[in-house]
Amino acid sequence: MRDGPGASTYATTAKQATLADGPMRGRVCVVTGANRGLGKATVTALARLGATVVMLGRDAHLLGGARDDVERTTGNVQVETAVADLASFTSIKATADDIATRHPAIHVLVHNAGVNPARRTLSTDGIELTIAVNHLGPFLLTHELLPALRQGAASGGARIVVVTSMFERFGRIAFDDLQGDRRWIGLVAYAQSKLANVLFTYELAARVAGFGITANCVDPGLVATDLMRDHALFRPRWLRSMWSRVLRSPETGAQAALFAASSPRVDGANGVCFDRRGRVVRTSRRSRDRDARERLWKLSEQLTGVRFT
Repeated sequence: MRDGPGASTYATTAKQATLADGPMRGRVCVVTGANRGLGKATVTALARLGATVVMLGRDAHLLGGARDDVERTTGNVQVETAVADLASFTSIKATADDIATRHPAIHVLVHNAGVNPARRTLSTDGIELTIAVNHLGPFLLTHELLPALRQGAASGGARIVVVTSMFERFGRIAFDDLQGDRRWIGLVAYAQSKLANVLFTYELAARVAGFGITANCVDPGLVATDLMRDHALFRPRWLRSMWSRVLRSPETGAQAALFAASSPRVDGANGVCFDRRGRVVRTSRRSRDRDARERLWKLSEQLTGVRFT
């Protein structure tokens, strides 16, 4: 075993040599919600494969610390940050423009960020926060980065990965009350947003199929993250400890997004949902409703003020 003053230099050199041969070397990946939990674990895994990774989050300080940790862990210095509030359309557009300026070609976009508030809250744009961040944020960010994704597709293909959850099975799109103006229940709003993720993925897959871009979603399983941090059952320290023993680790859950983002087995797969073992997941009957996905798409364009072309 090597030790002594040269040990860290040797370890760094060895890591960099491995990264140089990594299967994702030269691929630019953008991951949202990247400063902790599933997002950070996904970034770390992609960085280990040699990718250039842009970590997107809303807190510059937390992002910087997470980036430093990823660089230290993987030896990959091609890790960047981009600050954006997915509850603000203006912020999303500005950050997307910044990312596209830095990287005219993007090869992987992972929509991981999500919220599950305990109380009904409005976004900067006056939209119910759960649907704004979990669905409309990814919808708008995809629109803004689509030219860069098309450039990425011209150099080896591009992939869009949407992190959903098993809770989509319990979701219904309340087209007559999407934002819960009349009646709002946190878990119902969350399940609706997860169903929206799948509907968005399937409709997007059909729309980008001719451009060398694929869109797939993933179900990481029940993972120990702080997504439920606002809810009473997760606030006490002893309860958080219990949940962490029952639920999967972020590193285990991140294998689903990593597979969809990097595995050669996914080449050509489009409009599919995968689990962390790379198995195809049959999503709910409601998620496969073509009329619902087209209706949601049109409504999303109206709410965000953009049109996909």
